[in-house]
Amino acid sequence: MSLNIDMETAQRIIPKEWSIKKVEDLFEIGRGRVISKKEIQQNPGPFPVYSSQTSNGGEFGKIGTYDFEGEYLTWTTDGIYAGAVFYRNGKFNCTNVCGTLKPRGHIDARFFSYLLPLYAGRHVVRTANPKLMNNVMARVSIPVPPIKEQKKISEILVAVDRIIRGTDEIIAVTGKLKRGLMQHFFAKSEWNRKKIADIAEVVTGGTPKTSVPEYWDGSIRWMSSGEVNLRRVRDTEKMITQKGFDNSNARMLPLGTVMVALAGQGKTRGKVAILEIETTCNQSLAGIIPNANLLSNEFLFYNLEYRYQELRDISGGEGRAGLNLKLIKEFVVPVPPLQEQKKIATALTSIDKKISINQKLKAELNLLKKGLMQDLLSGKVRVTI
Repeated sequence: MSLNIDMETAQRIIPKEWSIKKVEDLFEIGRGRVISKKEIQQNPGPFPVYSSQTSNGGEFGKIGTYDFEGEYLTWTTDGIYAGAVFYRNGKFNCTNVCGTLKPRGHIDARFFSYLLPLYAGRHVVRTANPKLMNNVMARVSIPVPPIKEQKKISEILVAVDRIIRGTDEIIAVTGKLKRGLMQHFFAKSEWNRKKIADIAEVVTGGTPKTSVPEYWDGSIRWMSSGEVNLRRVRDTEKMITQKGFDNSNARMLPLGTVMVALAGQGKTRGKVAILEIETTCNQSLAGIIPNANLLSNEFLFYNLEYRYQELRDISGGEGRAGLNLKLIKEFVVPVPPLQEQKKIATALTSIDKKISINQKLKAELNLLKKGLMQDLLSGKVRVTI
């Protein structure tokens, strides 16, 4: 969460009861050591090893010994995550790309795990390999409220983080449930199977000349391949004019069309989406318009989403090859009775809705946390002690 604050601004706005101190006045500063993957393999155990990554709380592995015990902050000294700060409590280890901060005296370490990143980030040396070394961290100045205020602020932010983690867990568990149901539904061998071309129309689109301004910024939606990542397409970033539509291979696709990315950057190729609007599209997308008497568009969407890797594999795996209309038309999909298709789609849609609700809640909680951090860590809003 990026909320960098400069000390000049902080000195103007912090309450008179707060002081300004250097990190070295508040913490004993240390460093981790080189811990190789080989050591982790040869010395298994319960004690975490933290490194420069930010995923999984920075955990690199676990070993049978520990170098640190108690309450600390650690920060990443080298690499793209330089300046990232973590709260640690217990027995643990750090690699040589982590600095350690052991509290001196009576301070709330968890409070400073929220505060310090707002100031430390401004001191990262932004080179090809960004750095925030111990000698620089030592001299970082930060505002320090009274201990009771530190504790109250950290309690509030910890409570919000706890709710965010709980929401993350719900999203993860629900996603796992969805994957399990998809595997259960789509692994059935007794269903009839047909080529997509036998039960749907498969089309593509086109791109009006970008060199002709009057072809663009009109009122007709135009979907690019990257927008399959939306999964449910309710709008498009770009619009074309009627003249652009008439002078290109663009075609209007109806609501419910299942879109497949034929090409695209990174992991885009093979991803699918379903239209909840009418739109045109570019030539890097295939639109599948099912025969409504034979195939549910929602069922097809979920089946193709589940078989993402298969779609990539038939087009050359992880190489640079692309899908094409012929490959899509010949792709074989299960065709159970229509009512069964609809029941399966309804079950998966309900799970998707739960995931979406919790993703929106998480976004709102992150905004709440950002606002609280801006207000509480600057002293703009005072907590009641």
